[in-house]
Amino acid sequence: MSPPLPSLTATWRNDTYAAISPSRPELSAAGKTVIIAGAGSGIGRATALAFAQAGASHIALLGRTEATLLETQRTLSATSKSSVHVVSVTDEAALREVASTIGTWDILVLSAGHIADPAPIADTPVDNWWQSFETNVKGTMLSSKVFIPTANPTHAAIITTSAAVVLPPTMLVGLSAYHCSKLAVVKLTEHLAAENKNIFVASLHPGMVETEIFSKSGAKAEQLPMDTVQLPAHFTVWLTSPDAAFLKGRQVWANWDVEELKAKAAEIQAGLQLTATIDGWPFPNV
Repeated sequence: MSPPLPSLTATWRNDTYAAISPSRPELSAAGKTVIIAGAGSGIGRATALAFAQAGASHIALLGRTEATLLETQRTLSATSKSSVHVVSVTDEAALREVASTIGTWDILVLSAGHIADPAPIADTPVDNWWQSFETNVKGTMLSSKVFIPTANPTHAAIITTSAAVVLPPTMLVGLSAYHCSKLAVVKLTEHLAAENKNIFVASLHPGMVETEIFSKSGAKAEQLPMDTVQLPAHFTVWLTSPDAAFLKGRQVWANWDVEELKAKAAEIQAGLQLTATIDGWPFPNV
């Protein structure tokens, strides 16, 4: 379909397609250990299933609720070993225990998120507002800090989750905590990419998927161009492949067609495209 929002590619995807299919031999995750935080539902669960379809050797499922993680585990192929780890991404000590248990890993997907109840800043309870930063920003920072020492030393990938950061506040009234925290995640992703030469790090906007966070935001599916949950899940498999190496340190949308993205690789790498900058600041080629 034609892009309903400003798009880097002429083609706007709403569902999975051949180029990002986990069954593509080029996207095989055979022999890899994949860690997914926020694996108990929604996009995290679909991402676990996608990596199982791609043949991952071990999928570690992280989340706060054992029952939902076990439900995710039951959906996975028996050919992929999986493990369940009940943990909060804001609990450093518990994360370190999990890291020690899992050992060396290849792919870390950070899908855990929090959205405060929609309200103007003046009317929002501080603790509820700040929880978005605790989970979305601190959780991303802590998970990265704890797991980086056990990353595959040759090549590993960290995928963070960002959403709505390019939209103006007038389109997201009442969602300041979520909006601001996810923008901070984009910048954090850029720092992680700059600091770790052997780790591919990128931030993914998953599209419009009807998850618990989507519903809590007050958004209405019937008013938006909705996407299948398989789109961001399968896009994540592609994003961790050598095909996507040119997107290190960038923020990318699951809706963008990957073949058209690859055609823009040189252009993207030439400057600050797909990074969080102040529009108009005169450093286009840093």
